[in-house]
Amino acid sequence: MPVILCLDPGTAHTGIAISHEGILAEPLDTIFERDLNILIGRLAPFIARLNPQTIVIGTPDYGPLVKTAQDLAEKLPRIFSGQIILFNEDLSSKEARSKMKESGKRGHEIKTLEHQTAAALILQDYLDSV
Repeated sequence: MPVILCLDPGTAHTGIAISHEGILAEPLDTIFERDLNILIGRLAPFIARLNPQTIVIGTPDYGPLVKTAQDLAEKLPRIFSGQIILFNEDLSSKEARSKMKESGKRGHEIKTLEHQTAAALILQDYLDSV
């Protein structure tokens, strides 16, 4: 089955989620990096190790993160030759925080896991739509 990665880029963090079988998404990691060029370098080992067929990038409808997502999509071909898909991610971080609070997570734990959980929610929405 094809591996699909999802990236949820933010101003200082990028969440990463994965689907191995194209059915379920799961949080994978969070990269704490503001500089897009350095982020690309830090994503390279994930891409080399996991060999995804597709990378989905969460993109909001409006705001400064639209450009961040577009810039990431433009730079990813430096390290990735597969399909890149921009996919709507509105309110994914808010939903991720809510789900983590419901599961009993608090404070620092939420802050640490929020972005990769948001990436998993975006990826699951994408998987459910195809």
